[in-house]
Formats: sequence, C-alpha cells, structure tokens
Amino acid sequence: MRARLTLLAVTWLAALPAIAADSHPVRLVVKPLLCVIDKGAAACTINFDIKWTSVLPAEYCLNDSARPPPLRCWPRADSGEHTQERVVSEDFVFWLSPATGSERVAESKIEVLRVGSDDRRRERRTRHVWDVL
Repeated sequence: MRARLTLLAVTWLAALPAIAADSHPVRLVVKPLLCVIDKGAAACTINFDIKWTSVLPAEYCLNDSARPPPLRCWPRADSGEHTQERVVSEDFVFWLSPATGSERVAESKIEVLRVGSDDRRRERRTRHVWDVL
C-alpha cells in the first residue's frame, strides 16, 4: 500500500510542471486596463505598459484591434516588454500571437468608462425614504 502511494505521489509530482505549462503557456499583462473619460472629454491619453512571458521561446507578435499591423514582434523570445502612449476613445484588445499564425495565445481587453451624464435626473439629490422634513 505504501509503495502504491509513493508511486502515485512521484507520478503526480512529475506531471505537475506539464500541467502548469499546458494551462498557461503564455501570459500577457497590460496596465492599465481601464480608461476613464470625463464628461466634457472625447478621449483620454494613456501610457500602456505591456509585459508578456512564455514557457517556450518562439517568435511572438503584439497586436491590437485598433490597428491592423502588429505593434512589435520578438524573434526567438520567451518574454518581452513594450510601452505605448495612446489616445483612447473606445474599447479595444491587445493580444499576443505567433508570427506564423493568426491564433491568439493571450489577450487583454482595455475598457473605456465615461463619467458624467447630461441627464439632469442623475444630478438631482435623492432623499431617503424616512426623510420627512
């Protein structure tokens, strides 16, 4: 019984790196993920910090849905960094793909939040139910 448990534990520990590598082979981190636009503004200017890591080295390209050509490609790399200043007015996606294919191995969505409204009902002070005076 003890030999079976030892064999099971060794097998499980040997398979652990392969399981971890298959679940997240490429990781893409983009900061910030949110652009907040004020009431009177049409867009916001943001400096994006983009970092990625991969388990296996390969040629990867950084793309986004706002511009068709790749922003940058890295030959035979397992990690990379990119900084970009951009004027943002609508949601878009950054993604990492192999240079030879169109599949997305990692992606990160940038969202735009508009603050303020021209609707006067939202600007009125609301009263609590128990406020009688």
